[in-house]
Amino acid sequence: MNIIKNHPTLFSFWGFTLLMLTAISTALFSESQFNDQFAYSTMSVALIGILLSASFLAVDAIFELCNS
Repeated sequence: MNIIKNHPTLFSFWGFTLLMLTAISTALFSESQFNDQFAYSTMSVALIGILLSASFLAVDAIFELCNS
């Protein structure tokens, strides 16, 4: 099994993880209510993206294990 393959899903997973970390830092260090609400909505989008991309990565890993 080739783990170091360039999966677009892997890139989206790390992108959503970076988005989540950015939203968390925005929520922690913001001084206005608008930035807080924007950070919370960005966190929800990032969480959905992380969960979807992680599930796609798990399905891909299962397919690779079964086909090897």
